Amino acid sequence: MSKKRFFRHLILPLIAPAALVWLYFTPKNVFGCANRGYMALAIVSLALVAAIATTFKATAEKKRGETEAANWWTITTLILASPLVLLAGPLG
Repeated sequence: MSKKRFFRHLILPLIAPAALVWLYFTPKNVFGCANRGYMALAIVSLALVAAIATTFKATAEKKRGETEAANWWTITTLILASPLVLLAGPLG
């Protein structure tokens, strides 16, 4: 496993869930209640747009016969979809 692939498919996508958790633990006085909600929606929206793009990339790699690359893109998609799960579940 190359460092570039590890960074691109695991570390970089983990920024979205980490930002959402960080926002959850930020005191209300810092941003205000409504602004925190808008920022959370922005984080989730951007992560879902990226998840849709990575889904298409995984599908294209799978059709091309590159199953290892498709699996990495699928993992990236799952990580990028996790902020929605966090917002709807434990952090909501």
